[in-house]
Amino acid sequence: MSMSNLGGQVFTIINQIPQDATVSTRVKWNKFRLKDCGKRDGLYDRSSGTMAYKANTWTVYVNDWKKYKAPTFLEGDYYALDDEWKDQYFTANVGDLLIFADIPDEAPTTIQEFNQLRDKYRDIGGPITSAEVYINFKADGTPWKTNHIELVRG
Repeated sequence: MSMSNLGGQVFTIINQIPQDATVSTRVKWNKFRLKDCGKRDGLYDRSSGTMAYKANTWTVYVNDWKKYKAPTFLEGDYYALDDEWKDQYFTANVGDLLIFADIPDEAPTTIQEFNQLRDKYRDIGGPITSAEVYINFKADGTPWKTNHIELVRG
């Protein structure tokens, strides 16, 4: 599968931010516009290099990896950022909502509003069940051309 044809689309991610590192209760939701994305139906099987098709599954490739922060409370990671900085980055975690379009809706402010967005866009997205980060650098500090984030529903 060539990564070169998996870009150019704009998707929306709604990050669910937990209360703190020990309490998973969601207290805030941020909306971020993801650029340079691509989507394939099914789950990518690394062992065979093919897509395994199953109903209601997808693999999304986000090539805008420079705006990504890990979903933890460690210093510099997404959950630890001040609110003013969270709008400039995104994270991806199980349960976050991914929509295959640039949507006009505002970020939700309650779990009920989050669930309404999930229901509204169920045919063009859904909750993420797995997120893998592939960000590597060469010995001289330059990033690999294949750096990307994979978001999966499967």
